[in-house]
Amino acid sequence: MNVELNAEQRLELALRYLREGKALAEKDPIQASEKLYKAAEEVVKSLTTYFNFSDIIKRVDERGRWTATELEKAVLRISEKLGDWFFDWWDKAWALHV
Repeated sequence: MNVELNAEQRLELALRYLREGKALAEKDPIQASEKLYKAAEEVVKSLTTYFNFSDIIKRVDERGRWTATELEKAVLRISEKLGDWFFDWWDKAWALHV
């Protein structure tokens, strides 16, 4: 995935994954889970860009990809701004992934 997408592009990607996940829910729950997790992941990346968490963005740029560590750090920082509900939401998305 391109680490240089802006917040709006990532949000559009998240919406696409959300639509695809919903469409697959009845036919292929495993693929639906992956698509829904990807939607959540893109929301985290979008908000990281939107809030300009430059330290996280710098590490991602240096590595050329996101890792679970950067995602978790971003979720914690976003939760500080938006509330605990965001962490709870991510926790449910992570459960879909694993």
